[in-house]
Amino acid sequence: MKFLLSAAFTQAFLAAWSGAAVIASTNFDGRVLGTTNAANDTATGSSLNWVTNGVENPGSMAARTAANAGQALFNTTTLTQNMFAPALNTGNGNTFWTTNISLIVSPGSNVSLENVTFNYWAISGAGAQNVTRGSDFTVTLFNPSAVLVDAVSINDVSNGTTPGVGTPVTLTFSSPIALIAPGTYSLQIRGGDYAGTDETGNHTGIDNLSINGTVAIPEPASLALSAFGLIWLASLRRRAL
Repeated sequence: MKFLLSAAFTQAFLAAWSGAAVIASTNFDGRVLGTTNAANDTATGSSLNWVTNGVENPGSMAARTAANAGQALFNTTTLTQNMFAPALNTGNGNTFWTTNISLIVSPGSNVSLENVTFNYWAISGAGAQNVTRGSDFTVTLFNPSAVLVDAVSINDVSNGTTPGVGTPVTLTFSSPIALIAPGTYSLQIRGGDYAGTDETGNHTGIDNLSINGTVAIPEPASLALSAFGLIWLASLRRRAL
């Protein structure tokens, strides 16, 4: 009986601290297009309705070209209004966009980053889906000092041949990366054509973005139960001595 109780308390204690989780995600539905900045032609996607766990709301996302110039987002069709699709023709060889996502670890949380997933859509210049078009993707993590931590790439992802279906993409880091509070990490996504294959007439969009890993957030009820269990076990030990 004592063993069963102690195991239950131990299980409750561990449950308070661990678990696979979606760290931050957005499907871009209802995205609002920010005001274009005349100085650098940046159009920012805001009101992204992030769902977060262990990190603060990352806020808006803006696209930039390879030369770090601001790049407007598509906003011409229902399809492109509900995804992150820079209006940049990436099918001309060595042409790509980047976007940075801020990951601020919430106080008291222990977050470990493992992979990033999304759906890839090839977009025509009119904002409609292109089929049988490919793109390359790289996800890079920078620490609070802007030092590269790790990067992972996938090349020549095909949009497939079925209209209305985006291609699921998963980019997994070489090993889980601990995100330490306090501090702001930057997750950069690069999409386009830079791996040598010229996918002519193609714009690169993503949807259903999910940043995944494990999150350890102590739950008050679980911690209280665990504390009670430890006290109970200590009292048993004293009685046995």
